[in-house]
Amino acid sequence: MMFSFAVTPAAAASSEYSMLVYVDNFDDYVVKSYSGNDGPGQWIQSVGGGGSAVYKITSESGRIFYKLDSTTGNGMFVKSYLPYFFFIMYIGPSNYTFKALMKVNKDEGGVLFRAQPVEVGGNYILGKYYLAIVYRNVKKAALWYVDESKSPVITERLAYVDIPSSVDLSNWIWLSVTAKGDNIKVNVAGKDLINVNDDRLTYGTVGLFTYKGCAASFDLINWIAHIQKATTVTQTVTTTILSGTTVTSTVGGGTTTVTATEITTAPAETVTQTATKTELSTTTLTTTMTETKTETKTETSVSTVTENTGFGSKCLIATAAFGSELAPQVQALRNFRDGFVLNSFAGENFMTAFNAFYYSWSPYVADVERGNPMLRATVRTLIYPLLFSLDLSRKVAEPFSAVPELAVLVSGFVASALIGLIYIAPIAVAAALVLRWRRKDFDFKLIYPAAALGFGLVTFVFAEVSLSPILMTIASSVIVLAVIALSGLAPIKLIRAWKARS
Repeated sequence: MMFSFAVTPAAAASSEYSMLVYVDNFDDYVVKSYSGNDGPGQWIQSVGGGGSAVYKITSESGRIFYKLDSTTGNGMFVKSYLPYFFFIMYIGPSNYTFKALMKVNKDEGGVLFRAQPVEVGGNYILGKYYLAIVYRNVKKAALWYVDESKSPVITERLAYVDIPSSVDLSNWIWLSVTAKGDNIKVNVAGKDLINVNDDRLTYGTVGLFTYKGCAASFDLINWIAHIQKATTVTQTVTTTILSGTTVTSTVGGGTTTVTATEITTAPAETVTQTATKTELSTTTLTTTMTETKTETKTETSVSTVTENTGFGSKCLIATAAFGSELAPQVQALRNFRDGFVLNSFAGENFMTAFNAFYYSWSPYVADVERGNPMLRATVRTLIYPLLFSLDLSRKVAEPFSAVPELAVLVSGFVASALIGLIYIAPIAVAAALVLRWRRKDFDFKLIYPAAALGFGLVTFVFAEVSLSPILMTIASSVIVLAVIALSGLAPIKLIRAWKARS
């Protein structure tokens, strides 16, 4: 009894795409000083730690730029930031690059990022953030962690490095920070100078900064979000066994697949093809292969390839209904999701909410399906209208394919409306008829789902502009539910109106 077993996981093939969140060259603003909190355009001005400062749009040598000056006002933490908050909830991206063309007029200047509001004395201020600073006189760059909500204020220096002598700090230079996960990189004048890890702040807005007695000017602001796409991992499991041997191989990871396995015997024997199905366990993936011993000792080779695209890759109910993940109907559902919906920011974040809901109960339904042929047949019947709805919605959205976000919104409208008409409306009409027969009535108003739809659309636009995953998850979910409710309940209103008229 001999066997050999090997597992070779391939490296995760992860990818990301970048989207421009905000750009500003300050050319469209009035050249003047801006007092109080209201800075030019969207910029909010704030001085932390007491004192005052001068904020102004300046024109010099044909360049129009934004200057923060604390040389006369003695403001401590002189900041101007972009208000990407809904009340105190951050609605911008978490991973991004923020860069500015900067000139240090006196002593020091820099940018703040992952800035968060904190409560101080009953009020919320933008008081917790990272700082990337350029010191002109000593020709150094530094990365700081600042928390103004503490007394005394916490200022912890995370890095302090030399700026190359070739960089002229009396002139305009690019200052760039990239924050991804807990990794922070700082680039000064095209030179990568700082690369550290710190996990205290994982999200927050961006801004400009100078310190007490200092002044700095800024131009050509660029804020670019980095958005991760789904990760695909491939695992290859190879097993060599002899006839009469039972081999059980266990691979951790929680993935499921149906693979075609070719079993070959010695040349004198026959060639057999079989299908090996790996059963899902939330903690383990188990594959069992058994060969019945024959009169002749035979060596068999089994090769299994498993594709892992995460828990969300499985259409559990459809797979149980049609008996295989390779069934055309299951593939159609997966292709609609992976090849269309997940290719957009809106679709990706809607699937986050949908997966959390769907996988909270679908495994139990799938388990019941496997032991109930009648239920499987019923589910198959119910899935066909869904396939029609998704296919039609994708065709309707094709003219908008040049703008993926708009295409997925149109598709979502059409699919949700059809789902409401096909699945919800018959139940709602039947319930209304029963209530009418029992001389009861349920007075509902379509104004409520209509208002929810309006809220969802406004939030959708706001989420697209701010690239906020949280807002987009809320917006897309509200839009889908509101359209389903409207299309599901509208037939009752139409029937009542028709009866009243006739």
